[in-house]
Amino acid sequence: MYKLILMPTLSPLQKSWAEKLDVELAEFNVIVTNDDHEAKAQISDADAAFGFVPNKLLTKAKQLRWIQAHHAAPPPGFYYDRLTESSVTVTNFRGVYNDHISAHIMMYVLGLSRGITGYLKAQSERSYDVEANDKPFVYLPDATAIIFGVGGIGSETAKHCKSFGMHIIGIDPRVLMAPDSVDELVTPDEYEKVIGKGDFIIVTMPHTPKNESFFNLDVFSLMKPSAYFINIGRGKTTDLDDLVSAIELGKIAGAGLDVYDTEPLPKNHKLWNLSNVILTPHVAAKEDGAGGDVNERKFKILLENARRFAKGERLINIVDKSMWY
Repeated sequence: MYKLILMPTLSPLQKSWAEKLDVELAEFNVIVTNDDHEAKAQISDADAAFGFVPNKLLTKAKQLRWIQAHHAAPPPGFYYDRLTESSVTVTNFRGVYNDHISAHIMMYVLGLSRGITGYLKAQSERSYDVEANDKPFVYLPDATAIIFGVGGIGSETAKHCKSFGMHIIGIDPRVLMAPDSVDELVTPDEYEKVIGKGDFIIVTMPHTPKNESFFNLDVFSLMKPSAYFINIGRGKTTDLDDLVSAIELGKIAGAGLDVYDTEPLPKNHKLWNLSNVILTPHVAAKEDGAGGDVNERKFKILLENARRFAKGERLINIVDKSMWY
């Protein structure tokens, strides 16, 4: 009999999965913990955990071999030195949001390419102004999208962009063969060779130890002055003050952002007042009311991994802990 504990960090819905797991997993004793005290008492002989296991609890775990992260890309602090250096296997929920997030990206691409920010401003002022947008339209069949991260979300986004006739350049450290909709694939070390070709720079990559504040003024200065920057990955990959400077200085044309280095975005941040910028409050992967039953997808990954764990089979969505994804 294996012991799987559900950590206090989980949502009420995720904790409610315990009953379903009990029915499906005869090989497991499934324990719900509601606070750190309960988690500390249960983790010493746990074989597996679902949710965030902090350092102070990992030190108490004597036989823990698997952690299922409760996010596709867990927030900063989930991966710490003791965990990354341990033999514990970590899996995540990557892949469950591909359709939702790629659709959100296309909202930015289509909106920015057709001047939506200017026309929405005119609408709010009841102004029938055909010149409300101060940037020219982007004709997508002549445009290039550069996608940083062509895993599940990036590949799905490439398909959508390709359906509008765009040329797609992918940048990824682990993908060795270009997905079908990607015309060119380069490594992160080669990004300077291609970034100046992009009309849309789309970032789907997670936050890692190596890419924090990667998108700074130096990188923005390599882009076309007419380029739009789109980030739905993780906010800490981008220096927002530098992004503001890049837009104000005309280094790039504008941006679409769903993630920020500080969330919520402070009310006094300059981004709020910039034209040609679309801001959404980290909702690209919104679960409630988004359709597609994302939570059911997550449950199926957890269930499948538990079954594989019991059989000694390779788990799905294994994380490279040194890279955090």
